[in-house]
Parts: sequence; C-alpha cells; structure tokens
Amino acid sequence: MRLRQEVVNVVLAQLLEQRGLAAVPEQIIRAALHDQRAMPDVIIDFQGLRLAIEAEFASTDNAEEQAVKKAAERVEQGVAHIGVAVIYPVGMESQQFASLADELSRAELHFAIVTEVPEPPPVMRGRIDDLAEALRSTYDQLIQEEAVGRAVAVLEAGIERFVESLQGQPAASERFAAVLGTGGEGASLSNRQRTAVTRISALVLVNAMIFEEVLAAHEPNVKPLIQFRGQPDIVSELADHWTFILNDINYYPIFNVARDLLTCLAADADVIAAIEQLVSDALRIVGWRAALRHDLMGRVYHRLLEEAKYLGAYYTSIPAATLLVKLALDSDRWPVDWSDASGLTEFQVVDLACGTGTLLMAAADAIVDNHVRACVEQQRPPALAAVHPTLIAESLWGFDVLPSALHLTASTLSLRVPEIPVNATHLYNLRLGGPNQELGSLEFLSTPTISSIRSLFTTVPERVRGDRVQEEEVHLPLFNLCVMNPPFTRNVGGNLLFGNLPDAERKPMQERLKRLVRRMKEPASITAGLGSVFTALASRHLSAGGRLALVLPRAVLSGVAWGKTRDLLASNYDIEYLIVSHEPDHWNFSENTNLSEALVVARKRASGNEETDSTVCVNLWRNPSNSIESLAIANQLTRGDPPDVLEKQGTLELTIGETKIGEAISIPQPILTRNLWHFGCAFAQAELIRALFHLLEGDLYLPGSGVCADLSLCSLGKIATLGPDARDIHDGFTTSEGHTAFPAFWSHDADKVITIGQRPNKYLSPLSEPKPGRNLRKVGNLWPKAGSLLVAERLWLYTMHVAAVRLPTRVLSNTWWPMTLNKEDDEAEKALSLWLNSSLGLLLTFGHRQETRGAWIKFKKPVLKSMPVLDITTLSPNQRAALAAAFDELADSTVAPFREMAHDPTRAAIDEAIREALDLPDFSILRELLAREPIISGDLETLLSPRRT
Repeated sequence: MRLRQEVVNVVLAQLLEQRGLAAVPEQIIRAALHDQRAMPDVIIDFQGLRLAIEAEFASTDNAEEQAVKKAAERVEQGVAHIGVAVIYPVGMESQQFASLADELSRAELHFAIVTEVPEPPPVMRGRIDDLAEALRSTYDQLIQEEAVGRAVAVLEAGIERFVESLQGQPAASERFAAVLGTGGEGASLSNRQRTAVTRISALVLVNAMIFEEVLAAHEPNVKPLIQFRGQPDIVSELADHWTFILNDINYYPIFNVARDLLTCLAADADVIAAIEQLVSDALRIVGWRAALRHDLMGRVYHRLLEEAKYLGAYYTSIPAATLLVKLALDSDRWPVDWSDASGLTEFQVVDLACGTGTLLMAAADAIVDNHVRACVEQQRPPALAAVHPTLIAESLWGFDVLPSALHLTASTLSLRVPEIPVNATHLYNLRLGGPNQELGSLEFLSTPTISSIRSLFTTVPERVRGDRVQEEEVHLPLFNLCVMNPPFTRNVGGNLLFGNLPDAERKPMQERLKRLVRRMKEPASITAGLGSVFTALASRHLSAGGRLALVLPRAVLSGVAWGKTRDLLASNYDIEYLIVSHEPDHWNFSENTNLSEALVVARKRASGNEETDSTVCVNLWRNPSNSIESLAIANQLTRGDPPDVLEKQGTLELTIGETKIGEAISIPQPILTRNLWHFGCAFAQAELIRALFHLLEGDLYLPGSGVCADLSLCSLGKIATLGPDARDIHDGFTTSEGHTAFPAFWSHDADKVITIGQRPNKYLSPLSEPKPGRNLRKVGNLWPKAGSLLVAERLWLYTMHVAAVRLPTRVLSNTWWPMTLNKEDDEAEKALSLWLNSSLGLLLTFGHRQETRGAWIKFKKPVLKSMPVLDITTLSPNQRAALAAAFDELADSTVAPFREMAHDPTRAAIDEAIREALDLPDFSILRELLAREPIISGDLETLLSPRRT
C-alpha cells in the first residue's frame, strides 16, 4: 500500500514536536490519516510562527525543485513564516504506517528551509535531528538578522544623504512643508524644523519608489525602478511616471504627496545624485521581502520625527506592537469565525492616535494569522486575497493629526497587497489647534459624528482613498478592538498638554479639553495626561466583549492621577494582561523615549455583574528585539498557565531559545484591583512579588519556606502625618545662607546621605511676597508639619543609599516627606526609621513606587499614607527599646548603595536587629533577591547568574 505524502508530512511534524520544535494540531493529524485534507500543505506552530511543510518523494520528477518552489510560495503568499522543503528518500512511500516513524527517524533526508531572507536556501542532507538543528539555527538567524533592521540602516543613510544634498536649497524645505501640511511657501522654518521636514520628505519619496517597484511586478504599465537609473533628469522622469500612475492606475495615498514633493526640487547635481541613491536603496529593500511585511517606513519615521517629544507621540516599537496585539487577538478568546473572510468585514479595529500605523499593521498581521490557522483547522485553503483588502478597506480605522504619518500608514497597509488597488480606507486626518481649538480625535468625546472639523489639508475630516482625498462626515461605530499608544503629555512639570503648539493656542485648548471632560463626565484625569482621556474615549466606543490594547505610561499602574482610569477598567473590564519591562535602559515599549511604560489588554464586560478572571502579570527581563521574539513570547503566554501568585508556586518562565527573558504570574482581579496594580509588576522575580503580596497581608513569606511568621503592620497614615510637599515649601520659603529659626534637610546628595542618622544641612527664610504666578503659603500652616523623621520623596536607586533618615530636630525638605508620629515617642520614631531601611521595609516601599524612568522613582503622599509599615503602637517596651538602641548604634554607620545591599554589613545589621526584636526567621534571602532586581542593580547579569549562598 502506497502512503500518501501528507501522511508522511504529519509524521515528520510529530517527530519535530518530540524534539521540542513544533506543535501539531490534532485536526491535522486526523485529517491526514483519513484523507480529509483540503490544504496542499501542513501548517504547524513553530515557536509562535507558522511553519509549512512541503515535501516530495524522491521518485517524483524534479522533486527537489518542486518542494523548494512550493515552500517558497507559502512564505511569499504569507501563509507561513517559514517553509520546509523535504525530499523523502526512495521507498519511503512504501513503508508500513506502523513503522513509518522509526524509518523516518533513521532516513537521510534532503531538505531546505525557506524564509523571507532573500538568499536562495541551500539544500542540505541529514536525518531528522539535523533538520531540527537547522530549524533552530534558522530561528536564531531570523532573530538576529531580521531584514527590517538592515533596511532601516540603509534607509537612514540614504535619507541623510538627501538632507545634505539640499543644503544649498533652503527654499525646497519651505515647499516641502507646504506639501506636508506643516507650513506654506514663505513660512519661516528653523534649521531644526527644516531638517525634520526634509527627512520626512525623503522618507515619503523612497516609500513611493519601493511601492512602484513592488507594483511593477503586477502591473505591466508600471516601470521598474531600474529604468530610471542613469537618467539625466531622473526627478522629472519619476514625477511624470507617478502622475501617470495616479491618472491611469490609482494609488493616491502613495503617489500624490510623493509626486508633489518631487516638484518642489530645483535642478541640482547633488540632488540628482541623492535621488539616484534613494532609487538604489529602494531596489535593495524590495529584495528584502521581510522588511516590507513590517511597518518599515513607520519605524524609520519614528526615528526621524523630531517633533515627537512635543506631541508626546512616541510611537510603538514593532516588537511591542506585535506582542500586545497578538495577545489581544488570541483567537481562542473571541467568538469569531476567523476562517470566514467575508465575515471579517464586521470585525472593527481602531487606533485613535495611529501615527504611522504600527499597531494597525500588527492587528492586520494577527487577524491574518488567525484566519490562516482557522482555515488549517477546518481543512480549508486560506482566502488571503480576500482578507487583505477587506482589512484595509473595511476593518481598520485610524486617526491622526499628522498627515505625513497617516499617508505612510495608508501605504504600509497597501504594500501588503499591492496588486489589489484599495479604493477607500478608514484613515482620517484631523486638525489639532487652529482658531476653533480643535482637539483631533478627542473631538469624539462629545459626539460620535464629526462633520465640520478642518483637517490640515481640507475644511472637513480627510479620508484617505485610493483615488482622491474624500471629504465626508465621520461617524464612529462600536469597535471590537481599540489598539492605541495615545499621546502621553500632561499639564504638569513642564510636560505640557499640546506642547507643540504656541502658548496662545495651547492654553485655550487645555481649557476647552477640561470643560469637555467635565461636561461629559468622563472617567479621566487631565493631570495624568492625554493618555487617560484617550482611554476613556476608546472605552466609550468599544462594544461589549471588545478589547482595549494600550501602551500607557507605567504610572497607570500606581499613579494617583491615574486612579480614575484604573477605576474605569476595574469596574467595566476583565484585565487580562499587564506587561512591563525590567530591562535596564529599556523600560519602554515606544520608540525614542526612556520613560517606563506598560502594555494593558482588557476585555469589556457585557455587564458589571460578570465574574472576573485572573490577570496575567508579565515581567519581562529583556524586551523582545523583533517581532519573531514577540510571537514566541505571545505563544508561550497563550499556551501556558501562569500560576496564581498567592495560591500556587513557581512561575511561567518565558524563554527565547535557551535564554530566559521573563516570568509571568496570575493574580485574581479582585485582589489586584483592590491594591495598586503595580504590585503584580513591581519586581522581575516572582518570588519577590509573592513576598510583597503576603507582606501586604501581614505575613512573612520566604522562598522555599512559605509563610513562616505574622507581622503586626498598619498603614503609615494610621500612626503618622506626612508634611507638605516641595511645591508648598517653595511657595512659603526661600533658602537662606545664614542660620534661621527654620532648619531644613535639603536635596538628596547620594555622596553625602549615606547614613540613617542625619543633621540639618540648610536653613529656610519665609517669603514676604508670593513668587510670580504663585500663591503665598503661610509659614504658620507649613512649619507645624515639620518632622524629624523623613521618607524619600524620590530616589535614584542606582546611586542612593537610604530610603528614610532621622534627625535630632524637626525640619522641612524639598526632596523628602517630613513625618510626625501621632504620639510623639523618640524610641518609636527610631524603630520606624530602622524598619523603613530594613529589607522588609524596602520591599514594601519599592513596591509602592511610582516609576517614571526605570530606577528614577517617586513616592506620592496618598500612596505612602496607605503603605503598610511596622505598627509601632503594638511593640512591647522591650521591642521598642531594642530597636531604638539598634538605631543609635547604626545611625552613623555607612550604608552601602541599594545596589550593593546583598553584601552590605550595615544593612545586614539593620535586618538582624528587626529579626531579633520581632522574633522572625532569617529573611536575608529577601535582601539578596532585592539586590538582584534590575531596577536596583542596573543590569541583568545579577538575575541570570546563580544566587550567592
């Protein structure tokens, strides 16, 4: 009996699965064995990627050529990320099924591995173990040498050459600005603005060149780029041809702006040479097909857009977008028939601040992946030719205030199916500012329909279409998914709302937004920033069962100003995932920022009475560096079972190859949301998170021992009063060079504040007049709140030594919170100071931090007031005396920086004093684990190296 080839393919996939490489769905196995397949290939999971096996028996004519061709087609079509072409040896088709696995394990195979890397794959020989090793090697290569990174470097170099070539044409930049909608002819641009506009213009031009080359493979009337090389007037030739494409073929979103930019250039040899270079770069990039499947142009745009810091528009990195959206669109969590291409028109995805469309691209990729996998399970061929245009024209909605970014979104999406013209999109360009103080997408706070907003190009919302810019009324439907990295700017600390606009325009906009949020009773805080308002807006337009997938400042997990946003989500959503990064200097998920961020995935409940599930808290030790790593992480999270941090042991380890890159645990949502959400993401190590959660309940948990002691804890606000904040101090006092009646402990010099006992280092003088623009604070209201026990208001964990200090006299401070005990008691005050500097005190204190930028952390007064501390009122006289004596003995001993706490004799002595006085078991392991935290140590090696015993 002759075996069918697909049966051998499935057995091969099972053998790969035994070697830890693939997951073979049972549907495929059953269908192959019973001849029920409709698919011409076998698609299996390969570390989150789709892997297609295409094979031929050696007896088939041109077997090797045919197998490689089919595997390449699967990758080219987007059906699979990796194709495996296999030629089975002569006689394999005649084997008995019962012995097939053994025979296939021993057989010498010819195989080739096909990816989007442009080089032709070599055909290798070996057994199944050699194939498995080759797949591992290919995976590692894809991770390390993904074509996107190479393409970005090439584009940046070509763009910089273009900028240099226009040094002698300053007027060209003015004309570019007019085309891009950021100015007009005669407008005065600074050198910095001129450079930014020229860079973005170059990016739009090379984007059109790439699209032209891709289009030439499908349209006979479109010239390949090679025909333009060496042309004496290449600028005019390109402009004329792009006009022809616009008039005769379409593709308005790509070629209209690009053609207009070309006409801004004056004849110049340097400019012609730079355009020639852009053509060469475009040809190279088209050869790297993998680059075109990603948001390549958006990635470059993120690096070039210098206005980002003013808009707060730091765009999502491609790996973060992939991870976030892949989790949000986990097919098993949606009641959607992903195999039905026509039905996907009903699935609506929106990004209300889409930038260049990175998140929309990731959503399109995830939906296509769900479609392919669903079709495989149902043994139906995927209908990619129908799915792609459906997504672009019907499913994906995007809004932004930057027209250049929006046009790149349209072209990036269109590059997915260049052979199929898309005549309309739901991509809209809305105005920010202007005489009516327009708020861009935030106008939807007051109405789901906008009909009269001026865009940067026209007098109503601008819809990007294939044939023209369509002016029309915009009505928001209810969406299934909102993916968004909203602007983060906020109206405090110089980080101004709408900070890219002039003062005269910005202040009325701020007031208008405040009135709008107040009138609409939105659950948002403007103090937190635009991200809070955008979240409330997205929630308003999300259907029941829909999901939010957000990139937000990490302060959303603990910030006082973000309380309304947390309440909104806790009351109406299942919080499915909270993801943070603990990688030093990579606390962020957005490009061009070093601010700490969090990824949030939440499902909107149909009613407030639905039972909530657990939240998965993902603590990344290292950020994924590309989309392949992100797919692997998402695959492990959706297939794994993160243990409950309180009821179970261990953690779900996340790995890339042999390297651990993070951990995931779960927390019942009612427990998570009754505290700061930050607790589940406070530390990189699950055992520290366990210890923190137990300590919040007054239990001492030690790894390996479990809960081993009770502690008498209470909130800090129950036993002490916190003094005024720095702003109030500055409104009532100024520093004095001489002695006054008002001593202070000023600043926090890491080189000087190295002991837990301190003395005043400054004196204050009351202000007689208010400072400009401020109210005068009365000294009689400030000085009574001075204290001799101080808790840090902010810390830089890499260099600083102590979290609390005690002084022999009462003081005020600009960087510390003064505290006064409700019942004055020197011994109790010393005991509390010792506790706050112990490992148990630091575990709680660091757990209550508001993280701004990695190791740069702050502590807000309301959070500190709720923080559990040792209840000094329950201490016996002997305990209080013992702790006070220990403080006196250690007050002047040098405390090492936090990062050295594992080997610090003073810190060990503080812990020992706490242990003895409270009769606790040895908890030094917690000190060692804290020292290994990246936010404290500043590196990952302490996590990856064995713990010191």
